[in-house]
Parts: sequence; structure tokens; C-alpha cells
Amino acid sequence: MRMLLFIVVFLGAPWLSMAAEVKTLLKTGDDFEAQMKTRDALESYLAADRLQPNDASILYRISREYAELMPDAGSKTEQLDLATTALGYAKRSVTADPDNDMAQLSVAICYGRLAPLEDNHARINDSRLLKNSLDKALALNPHNDLAWYVLGEWNYELASVKSFLRVLARMIYGELPAASFEAVGKAFQKAIELNPNRLSYYIELGRSEAALGDRASAKTHLARGYSMSNTLKDDAFVKNRALPLYNSLQ
Repeated sequence: MRMLLFIVVFLGAPWLSMAAEVKTLLKTGDDFEAQMKTRDALESYLAADRLQPNDASILYRISREYAELMPDAGSKTEQLDLATTALGYAKRSVTADPDNDMAQLSVAICYGRLAPLEDNHARINDSRLLKNSLDKALALNPHNDLAWYVLGEWNYELASVKSFLRVLARMIYGELPAASFEAVGKAFQKAIELNPNRLSYYIELGRSEAALGDRASAKTHLARGYSMSNTLKDDAFVKNRALPLYNSLQ
């Protein structure tokens, strides 16, 4: 019995060591992500993936970092390559664990990142794929605040679609999915309810309220967002995008 126990412990030791190393790499990557050191975080996650392939939690982290490198890319071609790579890892994450809400959400986010780089036909098609993955994420975890935020973004983009694109979509696909600025506001409010500490939620809620003509609420929520410090890589982009609106309401 003692010999058998020794053999089990001895043979299991390398696996225990590898699991500990993967855990350390993920912790290191998460720390880098919190510091907005995207490339360092990506290196840690890729190292973890080499040790423990086909792990959904590792793969969606890798997808996120590739997507977050896009604003720093020097050309549209480089941005497209990063977005495509991010989507590939996101899809692998879903394959590894279809019931992981963050894996499903990562696919939706990647389609959103691709949209500005595509032609109108691809954007319309990918919008449907985005919504499909987003619906799965929220069905798996209705308390995922980031998923509600992405739903708000999706509604905002569709509610803002110009009429000629709606005609094009109707000719090709029948019709665009329904979207409204009211639905945008509800999604962002839900995101804030679940996580009141992300500035982008307030700023995007303010944008949707301004689109509905509610200047007072828009000013309140925009001001709240701008009063908060940047903690995520996209925070500066979100602030810059809404800055003309914010200034117009002062």
C-alpha cells in the first residue's frame, strides 16, 4: 500500500507542478491586464496555453488581449489580423466549453471588433452572429455585466444604422434585427446595476440618453463617467469618443 501511494504521488507530481505553474501564469497575466500591460498579459496567457491547451478560460483571455492590441496597431491590415486572431481563439474557447458564458461573450466581442473593418455585407452578417453569441452568454449567466454592456453597444449601433444600410439589409437578409435607444438604455442600466464601477457603462448610458433627447440625464451620467479614473484599456477610447457630446452638454 505504501509503495502504491508513493508511485501515485511520484507520477502525479509533474502534473501538480504544471497545474501550479498554469495558475501562476494566469495570475501574472491577470495582474498585467489590470495594469493595462496588454503584451505582457498576452505572453503569460500564451505560456499557460502551451502548458494546458484547450482550456476555455485561458483561450478567452488570449482572445481579449489580441483584441485589446488593435487600437495600437499601425494599419487597418494589422488591426484585421489581430481581430481575426482574437476571433479564432474565442471560437476555440467556445469549442472547449460551450457552456462558458465568457467564452460565448468573447466571440460576440470579437465580431464587434471586426465590424468597423468590414464592408456592409460582412457587417450585417456578423451583427447577427454577434447577437447569437451574446444571447447564449446572457442565457448562461444573466448576471454578466459585460454582456449587458455589449448588448447595449449592439443596440446602439443598430439603432444608429443609416436608412440606406437598412434598405441593403432588407434586400439581402430580409431585415435588420430590431433595436432602439430605449433598449440601449435598459441594457446599460442593467450593466451598472450589476457593476457600478466601470466608467464606460455610465458614458454609454449618457450617449443613449442624449440620443433620446434627455439632456439632463445624459449630462449626469456622462459627468459620472468622466469623473472616474481609467482602469481598462478601452476606457480612454470610450471617453474620447463621447468627448464632443460631453463638452456640448457643459
